[in-house]
Amino acid sequence: MKTRRTIHEATGQGFRGFTVLELLVAVTIAGALTLSLLATASHLFSAWRRTAAISAVRTQANGILDWLEADLGSAVFRRDDNVWLAATLQSSPQPPRGDAGTSDADWTGRVKPVDGLPASPGSSLDLQPASGDRADVRFGQAGLWLRFFTQQPDSNDGLQNLSAPRAVAYQLVRRRVTAGAGALAGDSAPARYLLYRSTARPFGPDWPDTNSTMGSGYDLFREDVVPHYNRADSSRIDQVGNIRSPRRFEQILANNVIDFGVRIWTRQRDGRESVSFPATDHLGRSKRGFAATIRDGQWRAPAALPPPLQGGRPWTLAELTYGFPVQIEVFVRILGEEGARLIEAFEQGRTVRPPSVATDAEQWWALARAHSSVFTRQIRIHATPR
Repeated sequence: MKTRRTIHEATGQGFRGFTVLELLVAVTIAGALTLSLLATASHLFSAWRRTAAISAVRTQANGILDWLEADLGSAVFRRDDNVWLAATLQSSPQPPRGDAGTSDADWTGRVKPVDGLPASPGSSLDLQPASGDRADVRFGQAGLWLRFFTQQPDSNDGLQNLSAPRAVAYQLVRRRVTAGAGALAGDSAPARYLLYRSTARPFGPDWPDTNSTMGSGYDLFREDVVPHYNRADSSRIDQVGNIRSPRRFEQILANNVIDFGVRIWTRQRDGRESVSFPATDHLGRSKRGFAATIRDGQWRAPAALPPPLQGGRPWTLAELTYGFPVQIEVFVRILGEEGARLIEAFEQGRTVRPPSVATDAEQWWALARAHSSVFTRQIRIHATPR
């Protein structure tokens, strides 16, 4: 076989052309290098996405914890018959529109599981996990409803902005997301778990005194005034009803929050500090709430009990612990965007439970554990009850 040769016009030197085999080898090497570069770029992009997602979740968590630290750092307490701080588990199962009864709230379908046995992998309630790991603490289907009175410094440019005590509440709501605050959400709208921070104004000239903290008084369990802090009425921003039923969008603190709760320390008679919530009664049953008041049902003092849960079931004295907090540890579990999409797809029935998982509740929590992070912060309470 003859080898093709060409003569360079300037030098007269000849060179041999490439064979097909050589071309194939060159193309193969170039392809391998390209694939290697693409794989490296894809890995770096995935790592960047994971880092960005973790950073976004951490930013949300810091925002939540910073707000709580500021609010609790200015909390107001009095040693009287009033309830100055309360943390109670919300209903389980939640009614269709939730305890809050807010517009577009939706707890129907294959949503976050109800509170089963604490040892069950599909239960949403485990206040004192056997592992002792903070990441395993679960505060129920809708988490804790935390509310108290705080006195943060405001702008003081008007009566409505005075540094007066105001009620504030933190509450988890599953709500359908719409394009705008004025748009109604249909059944096809995506639903996300949202954490709200809602407040009641201290006082102002443009609304009735009864719809302010000053008009409604300083007792979170009080039921003999209207409106009170347990009324599902949020027709206007910063009304007393916002404590129970926050406004649709104006008071959202963070999204993709699937659990929220606190651990509360109080000082005992001998000066020691111990965890008063979560706690168990003498029969080993978990306490379901905490109230900062001296009205604890002892020493001839009537017990301070919150209004009945949704469905009418009344609270009992054994379900609450009492005292004035000296330290509060906040827990918040937040999904990344990928986790939020996966759980939304599962709740809408667009993905199926694998055969290896026994129940839908276990699958929901398997997705949650894999794609969420738990953040905590211990906040010292410097207010001295008087």
